[in-house]
Amino acid sequence: MKYTKLNFMMSVLGIIIYVTDLIVDIWVSVRFFYEGQYVFGILTVSFMLFGTLVVQCFSYSWFKDDLKESGQESQHCFLLLHCLQGGVFTR
Repeated sequence: MKYTKLNFMMSVLGIIIYVTDLIVDIWVSVRFFYEGQYVFGILTVSFMLFGTLVVQCFSYSWFKDDLKESGQESQHCFLLLHCLQGGVFTR
């Protein structure tokens, strides 16, 4: 399968949307805390962290499967990268 210009544009668009979503979630939670609505602030942060955790787990799982199919050994630096929430950018 070729990596076309459309695939590249969709990858860039996906990264932009992902980062924008994280920024907006952080902004909303800060606003909640600033206004004294601590329950909503904690809920927003919790949902944001849960969502990013699930995305990173799936990304690392797919990465391990790709390595297994190609016959390569697992690289521990990618596990660290996923733990630091940067794995999405390597896919």
